[in-house]
Amino acid sequence: MLLSELSAQSFRNLSPAPVFFGSGVTLIVGENAQGKTNLLEALAVLCGQRSFRRAKPAEMACGGGAQFSLSGTWSAGGAREELSVDWQAGVGRRFTRAEKPISFREASALAPAVFLAPEDREILAGSPVSRRRFLDRLVLGLYPAAAEDLLRYEKVLASRNALLARGREIDAASQELETWTEELVRAGTSVRRHRQRALEEWLQHFETLTSDLGSPYAEIRAAYAAKEQDAEQLRQALERLARVELARGHTLAGPHRDDLVWTRRGRALASDASAGELHRTVMLARLAEWHALAQARDVKPLFAVDEFDAGLSSHWVDGFLAALPPAETVLLTTVSDPARWTRFTDNVLEVRAGSVTGRPLAVAHSRKTMP
Repeated sequence: MLLSELSAQSFRNLSPAPVFFGSGVTLIVGENAQGKTNLLEALAVLCGQRSFRRAKPAEMACGGGAQFSLSGTWSAGGAREELSVDWQAGVGRRFTRAEKPISFREASALAPAVFLAPEDREILAGSPVSRRRFLDRLVLGLYPAAAEDLLRYEKVLASRNALLARGREIDAASQELETWTEELVRAGTSVRRHRQRALEEWLQHFETLTSDLGSPYAEIRAAYAAKEQDAEQLRQALERLARVELARGHTLAGPHRDDLVWTRRGRALASDASAGELHRTVMLARLAEWHALAQARDVKPLFAVDEFDAGLSSHWVDGFLAALPPAETVLLTTVSDPARWTRFTDNVLEVRAGSVTGRPLAVAHSRKTMP
């Protein structure tokens, strides 16, 4: 995916003037609060992803407004693509490809991209919700058709919860509850199958990256954790918990309560690793995601990193830059002097008060890539 242009209207503090991108590694520089992260966030939203800041659409609209729009142009496999998204309060997001409506999941499949941001530490040390989002992002990236199963589970879960919220009106053995329970089992089994398969593919790349680094990273393990191991166990759990669920008004078993467990030497990684080790592990996780997506889809996804050198030693930054994936578009934001990273960089964009200016770096360089 070779990104060539991005335009934003009423998005955060970004100027409506189009931003043009060159191929290879682009350094996006500027002081804090100028709009560097906003630029990457706009790309993430355009690519059919949630804001990596966990922001709601209304929070991304300029000045708390009621709408924003984004459009982009890139090439993939020699074909030119045009994608846009418009958001309006009360209406939601609407994606178009070459001015024809598509779903956000179709947009996600059309514009493969991997974003790494400081907030990604939640994948390791945050709530299970963040880790489930990471898993489902993997699923959507690796198997776009699985989006239907993820959406079906969301709808079934919402319907079953709405029924449970009626509480005393419903008997634990009611036919209606049994029907939604069976639907949840079917949909939930599919979601777990997709997650486990995606995790296995991702692990192949993650373990390659960590083993190359040796201890202590080679000892990190990631495993999918579900209390129910198969459809029958999930069915039995839901039947056993029915009365408690009616009292609480929501479903207490299923993929929405699963987790991704990170360990090292048998201990929880979040408590065993230093802040620096967690940061570097997240970097490795996103690099592995890029390689898994590139292999499964036979594409070169966009790769973008917010504050790529924050909190890292120069040795680790050099190693990370040397291991950047062979993406056609790599975007890195920093507050550092771009001259520090000249040998890794093809282009520089500068952001000031939401406006972007750019210049090429006339420098030859070579980058080692991860296997």
